[in-house]
Amino acid sequence: MASIRLLILLLALSACANVEQIDRGFLAKRIMAADPHPEESLFRDEVRSFREGAVGGSAAVGGGCGCN
Repeated sequence: MASIRLLILLLALSACANVEQIDRGFLAKRIMAADPHPEESLFRDEVRSFREGAVGGSAAVGGGCGCN
């Protein structure tokens, strides 16, 4: 049990990293964003809505009961 706690602690500590100032410009580029091409995503959603004949429903998931 103690070895599992130690392993979790080591994994949590290894996930932290200091970013050098010279590397911050690289990490701030558009390609590093969660959605690097928001215009393209909007266009694809619009094309999908025309092709499928329905609008919306692509971002949220649910069970169909209307509780989301």
